[in-house]
Amino acid sequence: MVASEEPTRALEPVQLWTADGLRDDPRWQLSLPTEAREELRAFAEREPAASSESFRWRAEQWPALCRFGDDLRRELEEGAGVVLLRGLVALGLGVEHVRCAYVAIGCALGTPMMQYGRLYPVVDSGGSHEQQTIPVSMTNAETRFHTDSSSVDAVPDYVGLLCEEPSLHGGDSLVSNAARAHLQLGERAPELLALLEQPLIRDVVTPGRERNQSNLLRNRFPVFQPCARSGGVLFRYMRYWIEKGQERAGAPLDAQQRAALDLLDQLLEAPDNVVRFAMARGDLFWINNRRLAHNRTAYRDTPGNVRQLQRMWIQA
Repeated sequence: MVASEEPTRALEPVQLWTADGLRDDPRWQLSLPTEAREELRAFAEREPAASSESFRWRAEQWPALCRFGDDLRRELEEGAGVVLLRGLVALGLGVEHVRCAYVAIGCALGTPMMQYGRLYPVVDSGGSHEQQTIPVSMTNAETRFHTDSSSVDAVPDYVGLLCEEPSLHGGDSLVSNAARAHLQLGERAPELLALLEQPLIRDVVTPGRERNQSNLLRNRFPVFQPCARSGGVLFRYMRYWIEKGQERAGAPLDAQQRAALDLLDQLLEAPDNVVRFAMARGDLFWINNRRLAHNRTAYRDTPGNVRQLQRMWIQA
């Protein structure tokens, strides 16, 4: 998370995609290779009572899935930074075996982070993040464009979502190219970009930290900061928790800081930076959480249709 002396590589054209370009690019929509599918089927037959909680990853047992994990990580790091993986339902696995398959793919990709548990159910709790200190993921609201984790100590490299039940009334996924928005900010308003390169306080909402003044003041970092990964910039953003954190610290955002966030939001929401899609049951969505932003549309649960996803945070 800290700037390194190592040289950084400029972003490739594929990483600076536009919405039209990404929609026309088939490389980000993948299917599991045949050999990996067979490993998952064999696992389900070998361990019929397996569950996602009891699942233990042993790389030597999953050679095909490990090779696929390498391909997936390459696409997330060197490619568009987003992958939609369809077809787990076609394997004919039960709910727990699908979750095990998801965990196995995540482990092939990197190391699961445990702040919210290895799997974290994304489901509407009936609450409001504006009235309670709860993650936006526990509501049915639109999340606005953001990256996951508002904690200075927790930086997921990749975020995964498994769709177990899609909503019939909203809940579409959106991805925005924050790396491209960063370049646009520098071209249009370098003085505002400079403000986003200064530390901003986030409210304390991630489990494991007491919500006190000391932890609040420590929980500060820039929206854009130097890093040694591809492109040389780490992007971390959730506007709501920045506004609340600065207010709680007695230092509400000033007019120029708000103007900088307004322009960033405008660029993240620009049609040429955003791709929208709906996930079906069994789809997996992976995103590079360091250079892309994601969002969802608001949704509404109804009797017989309760939207549920399972989230993973992965460190490479």
